Amino acid sequence: MKVLIVGAGVSGVAAAVTLTAAGHDVTVFERADGLRASGNGVLVWPNGTAILRELGVQLPELGARIDEADVLAFDGTPLMKMDLAGATEKYGAPTIGVLRGHIIEQLTRLLPAGTIKFAKRCTDIRPVRHGSNTGVAVAFDDGTSTDGDILIGADGYRSMVRHRLFGDVARHTGLASWYGLAKMPSGLRSENVVPTYYDKLRLCTMHPVGDGMVHWAVEVPWPNEDLDRQGKPTAWLDLPEPPNRPARLREWFGDWAGPVAELMANLPDEDINVFPHVMHQVRRLWGRGPVTLAGDAAHAVPPRVGWGVNQALEDGWMLGRVLSLPGEPATLLRRYEQVRYSRARRVQRLANVARRTNRPLMLLHRLPRAVRGDGIVSKTLISNIDNCSNYVHQPEGRARTEAAI
Repeated sequence: MKVLIVGAGVSGVAAAVTLTAAGHDVTVFERADGLRASGNGVLVWPNGTAILRELGVQLPELGARIDEADVLAFDGTPLMKMDLAGATEKYGAPTIGVLRGHIIEQLTRLLPAGTIKFAKRCTDIRPVRHGSNTGVAVAFDDGTSTDGDILIGADGYRSMVRHRLFGDVARHTGLASWYGLAKMPSGLRSENVVPTYYDKLRLCTMHPVGDGMVHWAVEVPWPNEDLDRQGKPTAWLDLPEPPNRPARLREWFGDWAGPVAELMANLPDEDINVFPHVMHQVRRLWGRGPVTLAGDAAHAVPPRVGWGVNQALEDGWMLGRVLSLPGEPATLLRRYEQVRYSRARRVQRLANVARRTNRPLMLLHRLPRAVRGDGIVSKTLISNIDNCSNYVHQPEGRARTEAAI
């Protein structure tokens, strides 16, 4: 089968790896001039690391193992902790902190040379006949076009493919993340622990990503909630003279607990990125005919829920699995959408709950330690993985006997 993929993000490249391994003729079209090897830091849960390992990625070379996640008040008061050992033991794979771009780089190494075509911005899609089946043609802004048996739109939350199919765009949540890469503050107690500090409106988190570095991110209200039709943010971030970002961050977070204050004091004057949070409606059907969606194009959620990359990996893995079955291409794509729909909807529900948790979290210190300790919280994580992952529910999907890093 000739498979066309628009977008060389995590979902697009993961799908390319699985489909190439299944014997399909795969081409990925990326609008950028080169591989997007940068990006924010992410947590990859055991379902995601198990998928990466199955695809051939060497986990010890990818990022930092995360053993615990701590939730604290802005002044350092412990609120809750999550011991990840139980999830590692159950699924036979670790949680890791890693830069999104490193995942893309490692997956790309598994593809044949020339699989990804750069500087190819998709402008239109249309049906074409392939014998007795309907295929799809993709047009690009350089005047060229190509056709295939199926098209996977993995082109992010501003997806052109989704817009052509359904005409909708992601909606803004009223929040945004500011983020970057920095040296690990001396006040952090371990390279294997992720701390997240909260007040009633904001948060600051630090994800170790290896080599003594952390991906830091803060979450704050976004001053302009409008998005244009393509989903592009139209707030002061795009103005000719935006506010001084390091100064604004120090104003907001400079008096927080020691590690946060140290981080803010040493921020660079540049390389501070801002990402407005968006969410998609998760449709029951993600495509039509020989076209479907994957990753943020299908189900964008804010980063706080921690499932964006994990969902992208689940989509890529499931596409390879379903398209290895006998059947007409469009029928197989609807089957992929059907089996992923309920899991993606559960992630969206988690995201809706997470948006409203700041004030309740600030009250956790009043509860008995047994309630907010690692046992109950860790069981909640395992429950979330069970509810949101397709991979862990297929018999050969649990790599129980393999050693975790």
